[in-house]
Amino acid sequence: MALIVTPEDRKLEPYPGTDDGLKLSRLREDEPYVHLTEVPPGYCISLHSHSETEVTVILTGSARVGDRVCGPGSVIVIDANEEYALSAGDDGPLTFLVVRPRKATYEFKE
Repeated sequence: MALIVTPEDRKLEPYPGTDDGLKLSRLREDEPYVHLTEVPPGYCISLHSHSETEVTVILTGSARVGDRVCGPGSVIVIDANEEYALSAGDDGPLTFLVVRPRKATYEFKE
């Protein structure tokens, strides 16, 4: 069955165990794995990697990945096990969609 999520259908909830404004909605937990994330302006997701290749689509706001600033409509492909960080711009909340072949494991760097 098709998964269709309109902006009105987004049910973003605070990420478990945090109170820093990070919100998440797991839209599909099987294959492919799909989640929606929203972070406040200026929020930084620190250097990390994950076990699966990831396709990220910026829906609102902007994000800095490396030396590139990506606005709404930008598509970012991160290979499995590639280390990267992502910072939200100051132009409003950053909302992005993540698609992976399957649920991934994460490794955060200190």
